[in-house]
Amino acid sequence: MTTRKSWRTVGVSSQGGSHIKTGDPCQDAHRWGVLPCGSLVIAIADGAGTAAMAEVGAQLAVTTALKFICDSLKTTALEEANESEWRALLSHSLAVALEALVKEAELRQAALRDFACTLALAVARPGRMVAAIQIGDGAVVAQEEGGETFALTRPAPSEYLNETTFLISPDAINGASFTLWHGKLARLAALTDGLQMLALRMPGGDPHQGFFGPLFRFVAATGNPVESETALRAFLDSTRVRERTDDDITLFLAACGPKNKSRK
Repeated sequence: MTTRKSWRTVGVSSQGGSHIKTGDPCQDAHRWGVLPCGSLVIAIADGAGTAAMAEVGAQLAVTTALKFICDSLKTTALEEANESEWRALLSHSLAVALEALVKEAELRQAALRDFACTLALAVARPGRMVAAIQIGDGAVVAQEEGGETFALTRPAPSEYLNETTFLISPDAINGASFTLWHGKLARLAALTDGLQMLALRMPGGDPHQGFFGPLFRFVAATGNPVESETALRAFLDSTRVRERTDDDITLFLAACGPKNKSRK
């Protein structure tokens, strides 16, 4: 968990039951950072289950995209940026991540499909706005100060169950889902598709208040980094969650503002 500036954050990527049985590694990945200006940057990815090096692709995608966004925001003033400028920045971040996968495939003399992954990115400015872009499944969910919880990005629509678009898919970047929201942000969450059936009302992708409400109160009230991550991991690995999914799962939570005094 991190508490730099006005943010309180905690995130966990947990190996799914199916991968525990087969001995495969967790193929989800997430990264985040808080800039000196107070902006929170998030990257979250889910490696394709059929990809030979899915975990490498997911880790490389989030690391590369996060670095590019952070470096760009340190040198580019986007305080008054419009929708097209934010879209351009985040789309370029996706392209940089894709380029990194292409180079990694060439370096390893492997097929690009071996590194297939989804990728979602978000930049949040305290009390002002959130820009989010997503390729594939998963979601970025926000809660404003008034308590309304809503999806900024949703799982990509597909004709078949368990079928989605990946970063390496043809024209995936041009077809990425993008949202720029202005308002007083209180909480933010990002999740991979392993949690979709618990956290979202499918097929539409609207967030379940009963799922996010307690978690948003939790991140707003926690203080100890080790305890926070341990508690979140225990929740994700609990029977009530694992009975609903055997996939790898990632959940990132952030609260804007000072620590709440109570979790009730």
